[in-house]
Formats: sequence, structure tokens, C-alpha cells
Amino acid sequence: MRYVLSLNATWLVNSAAHMWGNRPYDKGISPTENRSVAIAAFGEGWHNYHHVFPWDYKAAELGDYSMNLTTEFIDLCAQLGLAYDLKSVPESLVRRRALRTGEGSWLDHHHPDQPALWGWGDTDMSPEDAADLSNSK
Repeated sequence: MRYVLSLNATWLVNSAAHMWGNRPYDKGISPTENRSVAIAAFGEGWHNYHHVFPWDYKAAELGDYSMNLTTEFIDLCAQLGLAYDLKSVPESLVRRRALRTGEGSWLDHHHPDQPALWGWGDTDMSPEDAADLSNSK
């Protein structure tokens, strides 16, 4: 019975994180960001981020450990020399991806006063990129 309950709890975590929540990084895939699952599963509810950036050991874009105890454990192992070569995603890449393919909740959370734009007028577009686009006409 313990084995059956354990498997079903594991599957429930994955199913809930693919069904209910927002998609700040890619609205075109089914995984979501689900705070309730993250709390219940010690940080495993940030599926949209994890599926968009699978190489990031943190599996979430959180600045602290308040809802990602798994990352805290990995960081502790790194301090003890048991984990190394930890890869993460630069904030600029996360921002660009969220603005390009997300459904807008990333911007609501990070910059509630700034509208989500992609393309002309995007705050991420460098003057060089804008000039290249203008010259390619």
C-alpha cells in the first residue's frame, strides 16, 4: 500500500503541475508554474521553467529558497563538495524568453507597471538590433 500511495502521489504532483497554473515562460507547452505543488513537493511545482530551461539545476527562477527546498539541498551539497558544475540560466535569457513566448504572468510578477511587448518597441531590443531590422527593409 505504501508503494502504491507513493507512486500515486508522485504522479499527482506531475499531473497537477501540467494542468493547473500559469505559463510565464512558454504558453505553448502544457507544464505550468504551480505554487501549491511547489510547497507540497519541496520545490517541484515550477514545471514551466523546468521544461523551458531543463539545464538549470534550480528548476525555478527564485531568488531564495522559500519554495524550493530541493535547490537549497543541492546548494548545500555544492558547499560540501558533493555537487559541482551546477548550471543556471542568465536572468537576461529568462527575461527574453518570457517576453517572447510567455503568457504575460512573468512580466506581471517582475515588472507590474511595464506592458509586455515583443518586437518593435520592446525594451529588450538593442539599438543595434533595431538598426539591423530597419536596414533589412
